[in-house]
Amino acid sequence: MDVLNSLSGGAVGAVMGALGSAANRGVGLLELREKRKDRAQDIAHERAMAELAQTLKSQEALQAQRLAHIQGSYAGLAASIEADRPEASYRWVAAVRSLTRPVLTLVLWILFAGMFVIVFGFGAAHDQSAPLIASGFETISFSAATALAWWFGDRAPRP
Repeated sequence: MDVLNSLSGGAVGAVMGALGSAANRGVGLLELREKRKDRAQDIAHERAMAELAQTLKSQEALQAQRLAHIQGSYAGLAASIEADRPEASYRWVAAVRSLTRPVLTLVLWILFAGMFVIVFGFGAAHDQSAPLIASGFETISFSAATALAWWFGDRAPRP
């Protein structure tokens, strides 16, 4: 029986060694899977950080663009104010210069009203001069609207 006990002990040892090896292999596979999960989380974190950095860079570029636009607007406003500043000259020259835009706007709107009355009030569209009057009316209405929009739009407060 010694031989049988020796062989059975060896067989049990071989089985236990195989089970230990399989268990060791299983634990190794679990460790590998956990390492892959950790690496996937690291990659996802790095990707999220890279996207955040890209978003921050694009926001910085947008802010720089807005700042440049605002600085340009203020530079244009400063140049406009400087251009409108009366120069050292006679008072009447400064008065005429400062009244040019409002008087021009008023005159254009008076001309517009007069042309409106002529075109629509007296039926000028039926005589031979209708194309000439219509062309003049279009020109005056364009000029009056442009002057009004420029006069008030140029001085409108900026948000």
